[in-house]
Amino acid sequence: MKKILFLTIIGFTLLLTSCNKVLDTKPLDKYTEDQVWGNASMAKGYMNTLYANVLGMYTDLSQECLTKNAQNQVWGGSYTSVKAEQIDRTYNAGWGQYGNIRSCNLAISKLTASKFVETDKNTMLGEAYFLRAMVNYYLVQRFGGIQLIDKVLTPDDNMYIPRASIKESYDFVLNDIKLAAEKLPASNERGRATKGAAYALAMRVALQGGAYLNDNSYYQQVISNGDLLFALNKYSLDSYFNLFNTFGSAVASNEQILILEQSKINTTFGGTPMQGLVTNVDNSLGKLSSAAMSKHPLVESFEGWCNYAPTQDLADDYLVTDADGKEKAWDQTSYVTTKKNIYQKIHSNRDLRFYSTFIYDSCMYFKNLAFTRADGNVTAPSLGGGATNGSTTGYWFRKYVYFDAKLWYADNTPYCYSILRLGEAYLNYAEAAIKLGNEAKAQQYITKTYQTHGGFSNSITSTGVDLWMAYTRERNVEMVLEGGDRYWSLLRWGMQKSGGAVNGSYVTAGFVIPELNGKMRAMSIDAQGVNFNVVSINEKGGSALVFTPKRYLFPVPYDQIQKNSKLVQNPGWTQ
Repeated sequence: MKKILFLTIIGFTLLLTSCNKVLDTKPLDKYTEDQVWGNASMAKGYMNTLYANVLGMYTDLSQECLTKNAQNQVWGGSYTSVKAEQIDRTYNAGWGQYGNIRSCNLAISKLTASKFVETDKNTMLGEAYFLRAMVNYYLVQRFGGIQLIDKVLTPDDNMYIPRASIKESYDFVLNDIKLAAEKLPASNERGRATKGAAYALAMRVALQGGAYLNDNSYYQQVISNGDLLFALNKYSLDSYFNLFNTFGSAVASNEQILILEQSKINTTFGGTPMQGLVTNVDNSLGKLSSAAMSKHPLVESFEGWCNYAPTQDLADDYLVTDADGKEKAWDQTSYVTTKKNIYQKIHSNRDLRFYSTFIYDSCMYFKNLAFTRADGNVTAPSLGGGATNGSTTGYWFRKYVYFDAKLWYADNTPYCYSILRLGEAYLNYAEAAIKLGNEAKAQQYITKTYQTHGGFSNSITSTGVDLWMAYTRERNVEMVLEGGDRYWSLLRWGMQKSGGAVNGSYVTAGFVIPELNGKMRAMSIDAQGVNFNVVSINEKGGSALVFTPKRYLFPVPYDQIQKNSKLVQNPGWTQ
């Protein structure tokens, strides 16, 4: 009997081909594989579902909580056990992606045998290879060597598949991307893969591979794919605000290489990250203190949940243009000692990305003037139940929040996730250039985001250790809340110092990453908004961050090893 593909696949197709007679007349409960793969529109509907499933793997903003960049609040709890390394061999960091791999393999098999028009066939084949690469990279990034499955398995196949080596796994992913690039068009519908997307993904994968394999040839692949991407002359940097603070400009931006777009028709505020980034407070004693209500009454209520908030550790990386025209850390400027209030001392003349990423004391928050100081209207101690509804860091996230409509969990809203964009590609190129000894090239590409997104007039001219510091700072402020980039970058940089992961020696001799150890920091401001202190804080539950080198790779979940004796555990995770 033929396998059945259910309505979930067809729902996307209906949005694209509602006038198709097959769809209009056939009952919409189920379709056979032959029907789906015999009709290009229905095959495209299958691919739409696959896009949603695979790209959705890269939209978890809460991965920022794996680092000191963000602290979980009372209603949040993302990755608290990982952050304190209170995990063991039973922890599952996302191993169960083989259903998505099977879906990709099915598409590759059926499309290869299809009789569709050549352009349609090649485009969808390219998309299938691209999406399989994304799923496998998700696994390789977390576990190292993985089970490489390149066909649709049947009950007659051996299911006890061992893990490939780390090198074999990275090479498999990069080869899939190469196959995708050969078949994909330079332009495609919004939200679908293109040659540019393939080149950008190859840059991301090869950069991580170079560190974990301790092999400069992978950094050269970053450069060669970057050259191909930039030669398309299809993408250009946009303002940071346009990318992350309004939907219309985000989906239309020429900086976006690949996005995941959620339609207003079937998306509510509660179904987007905005719900977890905004506080929950109004002018009532149940939610706001009497002191805060009298000093800083709200114009409108906030209806979010506040799951996590940015820290002072992140804020410190946003430079300030001082009175002498030079960019400096905020606590090294003349403003700290010469200005009168908190805004003038530390919040004025900042990197432009600061204003698109942070809610801070004395800024507009929807229609309210927000105060994060003592007795402020969005300060945790001022909110009902102590810190129940509020940030304890002195900040809130502004990035990925749209202010053009009041946040109400049941209201419909469109949303846009950036999956691949030019800003990241420039920084990947710069890092590879540093690793290959070309500091001039690295300075050139760091400067691109530094000036366009940061708003600075000076160029990056540092060399040596100072250039590396400038690069890592630039990457942090550029890529916050994007696919956990900070966490995976810290692992990559630590692995570069550890000599790779091939022989497992990193577990005992690997670099211990200081940014993943110890306490975080928060900003505490007095009620007058004049004096302030930077204070140490722990994660929700009272734990500081803990990192040991075994966490350069997550454990293969122990239940999977029990099911398949050919799976070998990663070093350091025997318990």
